[in-house]
Amino acid sequence: MRSKPKPVTEVFVQLPLPPSTNVMWRAVPYSGHCRVIVSREGRAFRDECAPIMAEYRGPFQSDVSVEATFFFKNRRSDLDNRIKALLDVLEVTVLGFGLVQNDRQVTELHCYKKIDPQKPRVEVRVREVVR
Repeated sequence: MRSKPKPVTEVFVQLPLPPSTNVMWRAVPYSGHCRVIVSREGRAFRDECAPIMAEYRGPFQSDVSVEATFFFKNRRSDLDNRIKALLDVLEVTVLGFGLVQNDRQVTELHCYKKIDPQKPRVEVRVREVVR
């Protein structure tokens, strides 16, 4: 008799450093209004993350806690400008890969800033929130 696979309760993933919110999206004129689209830098970030995230098929169905350590080249970068881009890339895409169905599942968020001029990145730990 086969046992059920153990549910995923924690995942660790290392991703490239997300672009700042200031360059992730841009407004373009459209039929007399402005439409917000993902910028070239934003698409490049998502494309770079895609092969890494392809390993995950939405393992978390319930609420999650996200702990992210951002490693910047220097101290000038703002931590808060990178969070939205990170949470968006954790979502399941139309191709079916990602860690959460929707970033609304994130009920706890802990972010840390460190400096690593040699290898800017973000290390992310996602845990199931048990209530």
